[in-house]
Amino acid sequence: MSLNIEQLKSDIDSIARSLGIQQYDVYGSTKEESSASSKNKKPFGLNSSSKSNMLIRVWNRNHQVGVTTTSNLTYAGLTDALILAHSSAEFTSRENNYDFSEDCLNNSQNIHIQQSYTNMTSMGELVEKTVQAETKILENSSVFKSVPYNKVSESISKKFYFNSLGAFKSEDKNISYCYFYPLAQEEGKIAREAGFLSIVNGFQNLNVEECAEKAILKTRNHLNYKGIKSGKYKVIFSPEAFLDLFNAFANFINAQNILDKKSLSTIETLNTIVASPLFNLYDSPLHDKNPSKSHFDEEGTKTQNTEIIKNGVLKSLLHSSFTAKKFETKSTGNGNIGSKTTVSPHFLHVIGASTHSASFDLNNEKNTVFIEAVKSLHAGVNALQGSFSLPFDGFLLNNGEKQSIESATVAGDFLTLLKDICYVDNNEEVTASGVCSNVWIKELSITGNG
Repeated sequence: MSLNIEQLKSDIDSIARSLGIQQYDVYGSTKEESSASSKNKKPFGLNSSSKSNMLIRVWNRNHQVGVTTTSNLTYAGLTDALILAHSSAEFTSRENNYDFSEDCLNNSQNIHIQQSYTNMTSMGELVEKTVQAETKILENSSVFKSVPYNKVSESISKKFYFNSLGAFKSEDKNISYCYFYPLAQEEGKIAREAGFLSIVNGFQNLNVEECAEKAILKTRNHLNYKGIKSGKYKVIFSPEAFLDLFNAFANFINAQNILDKKSLSTIETLNTIVASPLFNLYDSPLHDKNPSKSHFDEEGTKTQNTEIIKNGVLKSLLHSSFTAKKFETKSTGNGNIGSKTTVSPHFLHVIGASTHSASFDLNNEKNTVFIEAVKSLHAGVNALQGSFSLPFDGFLLNNGEKQSIESATVAGDFLTLLKDICYVDNNEEVTASGVCSNVWIKELSITGNG
């Protein structure tokens, strides 16, 4: 990485002293990324970038906080940013009394997580793997017309936090990913699209060919489709679909959303039953299977494995240092700084509290809907009311056979859905947002065209 963070820290400290600024903190990142796509078996959309940016918070003598962001990391650019943040502080609210995290009051908890990696993978190799994968898909069968969404990418990044009290933390990451979403169509039928995404730590661990093969299989499974009659069905969510739906309603475990009265929960919801006793949920940023581990949040607070729901009971919320003070507890390391500090999960982990049961087996299900992926989460979710109505890709399961569903929507109430969980199997899968298994729901409304 070309950015010298030690020098950056020294420059900001020098500028702050010259401006009479006594309290400040900085969160930033620098990232180098290369990616390649393919179109009609030829290279397409080749990109390389190197980006660095910082968010600076400055406190004035009235303990008001001014915030600015900058990508100009020259001495002059940093000076302008500090002046702007300091001058804007007097116009900010005094109600949100932000301060440093308890983990950042001195240098005793400084950490530097480094990764040993070689140079970035060459663009030529990215192109070669992308073109080979797209060619493999297109030549698999004449039903595959194109692969409109495909990419192979590698990035090397570093995030860092430091403040005026000497706290200093940094973390390296080397993330690679690829995805392929083929468009397939049989004669006389509508086009179908599915695909697969793979994210790993280190390009040497990225199996592009396997990703393409999984995309082929998932798309092929949807070619022989039929309509489904509208009605109430037992529903099974795939790991990806369940986590996508859960994250759409993550305000109910978010302490900042509760303070803002924009949550399905209140402070009184803590230690009450919110889900089936078979359901356990953790936020696990340091999970062994997380390809993008995070050891500290944007406030510099160390992250942790947070038990959120245990046997259906809401045991904890996700906190920043600000919400932790309001709730008289400790931060869980989920803060994101800005003009307003926000809270978000890192990497969710769903665990079932039941042992395997033959009565809950995909091969034994009858007239059951399996939802592989939910769509239109931006439009089909009312996060403040808890309702959802979403189109999905999925199958109708009957005695070991699965029939792709032509087009349908699933609708229900999220909090009711959590309490209607009747089984979580043991087949954990790693997704972009966490680790989860298939989740059985007693009943949901399906609207189809059968």
